[in-house]
Amino acid sequence: MNGGPKPIKRKHSASYYVHRVSESLSTRISKILCGIFLTLLFIIGIAAFISWLSLRPHRPRIHISSFSIPGLDQSNGFENAEIRFNVTARNSNRAVGYYYNSVEAFAYYRDQAIGSTPLVDSFYQEPKNTTILYKVLKRGHPGCE
Repeated sequence: MNGGPKPIKRKHSASYYVHRVSESLSTRISKILCGIFLTLLFIIGIAAFISWLSLRPHRPRIHISSFSIPGLDQSNGFENAEIRFNVTARNSNRAVGYYYNSVEAFAYYRDQAIGSTPLVDSFYQEPKNTTILYKVLKRGHPGCE
């Protein structure tokens, strides 16, 4: 008898196994590239979401904190009446400021102008800031005659 190793019996030819290994290698590479792409996409999505949460702007809150019309009980009504009011503008954003153009206030009663006044010239409101405007509307300002 022959003392050497016995030859391996293959069910398929060598070219079959070469094709199978190369197909497997290209499949693995495509899976790795797809996994890397999806991981990067996920990381970028999380970073964008965190940025949006930290920078998302809120609308400024503007409300009238006090309002009075002294002298309204006079016989001539609105002729010499003044309207006194305080407007509060609150910017609750941490990183976003607002630029306001000039703001004017007008008061009307039954389609008749009672008074007007410029509230402020244009200004920039810093983040986390409250601005209070004290104003008086009087009859006789331009546009109210």
